[in-house]
Amino acid sequence: MVSIDVVQQESAELLRRYAIRNGFDWRLAMASNEMDQALVNRFGSGFLTTTSVPMFIIDRNGQVHLTRTGRKSAKDLQDLVIAKSG
Repeated sequence: MVSIDVVQQESAELLRRYAIRNGFDWRLAMASNEMDQALVNRFGSGFLTTTSVPMFIIDRNGQVHLTRTGRKSAKDLQDLVIAKSG
């Protein structure tokens, strides 16, 4: 599993501390401006509204599944990945 941060003003160190604080033990990455634009093109400008905590899961078949909005715990995310991995 990989989580991608879309907040351009955040640093890698801030993202690392956030992951530790929230128990995220998987890979995290920071989106480039190009990735942000691709997400907006695919899902709309609201997808980069961080207060809604937008997320999607790509399953083993390449299908994209949007998650519910709002905060999600590490366990919530792991459960979603398991459910979508069939």
